Amino acid sequence: MGSRLSERVLGSLIACLGATGLSSCSVGPDFNLPKAGLPKSYIASMNTSETVPASELVASVNLAQWWRSFRDPQLVSLVERSIAANPEIAITLARLQQARAQQFVAIGAALPNGELSAGAAVGTGTDNTRARISDTLHSAANTTGFNHINEAGGFDAAWELDIFGKLRREIEASHLDALAAAKARDAVLVSVIADVARAYIELRGFQAQIAVTRSNIESARRRLQFVQDRFNQGLTNELDVTLAQRQLATFEAGLGPLAGQVQSSRYVIAALLGQYPETLVLRADGPAPRFPAKVPIGLPVSLLQRRADIQQAEFEVGAATARMGSAIADLFPRVAVTTAIGGQGGPLAATGTPITFIGGIGPALYWPVLDFGTLDARIEVADYRAREALLRYKANVLGAVQQVDQAIAGYNAEQSRLNSLSRARSAALDAVRLSTDRYERGLTDFLNVLDAERQRFEIEAQYEISRRIAGVQLVALYKALGGGWEHYQAVPPIRLPEPAIAAAARESNTLRPMSTDPDLSRVQP
Repeated sequence: MGSRLSERVLGSLIACLGATGLSSCSVGPDFNLPKAGLPKSYIASMNTSETVPASELVASVNLAQWWRSFRDPQLVSLVERSIAANPEIAITLARLQQARAQQFVAIGAALPNGELSAGAAVGTGTDNTRARISDTLHSAANTTGFNHINEAGGFDAAWELDIFGKLRREIEASHLDALAAAKARDAVLVSVIADVARAYIELRGFQAQIAVTRSNIESARRRLQFVQDRFNQGLTNELDVTLAQRQLATFEAGLGPLAGQVQSSRYVIAALLGQYPETLVLRADGPAPRFPAKVPIGLPVSLLQRRADIQQAEFEVGAATARMGSAIADLFPRVAVTTAIGGQGGPLAATGTPITFIGGIGPALYWPVLDFGTLDARIEVADYRAREALLRYKANVLGAVQQVDQAIAGYNAEQSRLNSLSRARSAALDAVRLSTDRYERGLTDFLNVLDAERQRFEIEAQYEISRRIAGVQLVALYKALGGGWEHYQAVPPIRLPEPAIAAAARESNTLRPMSTDPDLSRVQP
């Protein structure tokens, strides 16, 4: 951008001066987003689970509401509650409303403005109102017929003619800022939804592990009772009883950490819903997440439309480019039309005729021709900010593709692991059955039975862990694909700004003595 800056400035100046009667134009570069250079497809393709019956697979997934594919009403409810009450979403909404209100500030700067001013004083000068009224109104002062001008007041107005597009570039930048703030809210919304889904899936996964642990504890207790009875009958030795007790205690020791993980997941969900954990009510247990038969991952180019963070970065590039045009416009003359009307008064001269009416109208021009490089340096700063925004956009696109590839690979890996663990679980059940039968017939010792049961427990626990991780990877994939914000675009309207005198009248109704407590109701959501 900076290498051809002088040509752009000169070309813009010639174009503007050559326009009809200095009709308005906008200097600076126009926003043109370069091609992202995305790959044609992702490295990996989605695998279908072989361990889940076809009847339990979700046939299709709507990426705009992907959390519904888990077929869990409580998860859907938690997501809706988080969208309504999450503090981070509320913060981004406040930032969006700020950006929307800032557009009126930029538009107001391009419109005429007027003010009242008045002043009175006595002194040795002939015009004691100097520096006590606005410069525009004071320029109309007339001492003819007066010994001194002691009081003056009136109304003055000005309208900057945006010949070189500085104000229009600021309006353009503020509009793009508002669009970027809207996409920032969408990105946070998607992130919160994914965090809720992840925490909920982890909660159900830890609960499933607890169920497996409790089942194995019951099995170990029955095994201990069986061995104890055989010991009492003199059919086995005390070592077998001790080993069975050790097995039971080992299984029981696994319950505490899992219960802690369940509570931790509850705390995360409560925070995401804007609640304290003590007030969160959840169903005690629930089904494991259901996996889709196919996830419509699409092509990498679709990320440009689905990923809110990429769209946010795109709007930020546009805003930075517009501000670069605003900085360039500072190099050229600024022209305004000013007017003033009012009155003045003071001691009359002996032979003078009192003149009480003053007024004037005319153009004003300001052109900074010597600033020792200050304005040019500001252009350079704006140029580098635009470069930074563009690089951030490219980094977001690159990171989005990477996240999708990683999520696909992670999900496929867990699906493959689940397939293997499913076969191992069947074999472990057979091993327990065979070792128990051989022990009861006296063909093997009790250690083989305990080892078979221990391995079955470990495989079942690993299966539930893998199923939980697969659900988490699936959520990561949905988040990487970027859907979920489309149905939540409605935001509250902002108050239309009023003229200053009307706003002052409105705010005067809320004035409070400083000795009273501050009214915080205005900052409540």
